[in-house]
Amino acid sequence: MNAVPRSVLPQRHQPRRQATNSKGTRSRATLSSTVSVPSRNTGKKVEKLNTPRQQTPIWLSSLLFLQRSSDVVTFLLVAATLTIYSWTVYTQQQWTKEYQKLETLQRHERHLTTTNAVIKDQLAQQAENPATGLVTPTPANTIFLPPAPQRQAQTIPTSTAEPESKATTPLGY
Repeated sequence: MNAVPRSVLPQRHQPRRQATNSKGTRSRATLSSTVSVPSRNTGKKVEKLNTPRQQTPIWLSSLLFLQRSSDVVTFLLVAATLTIYSWTVYTQQQWTKEYQKLETLQRHERHLTTTNAVIKDQLAQQAENPATGLVTPTPANTIFLPPAPQRQAQTIPTSTAEPESKATTPLGY
């Protein structure tokens, strides 16, 4: 059995029936009516359905509008939530990194303080050793230096160039 496309077969033009409800009576609106329009390409007739456009009820239109607007609001809320969440995660990561730097600097500071105290102690022990040639300070062996002569302050000519940009540190520091 060979299959033939439906558009090739001749079509009978039958008038459309009016819709009937469950009681068998006809309703006011017809389902559709057909108008035969000749086709430009093949010379065959094409059926055009003229369906009356019914207006949607106001309550249905308002519900559809409410659904669309709630979809938009939901999308915006999800986008805002994701943005805030990603910003929170990013700032926490940055804070953790900077806090680790702070702890490292504090550890270095403690190490330098300890090293400085050890060096001072070694210098004090060397100063007490008579073989180094150091003398304990007394008023008799104090050296007085004459004051240096007064110099005139040099004035630097001011230029009309633009002032240098301020420090590039962020305002938050």
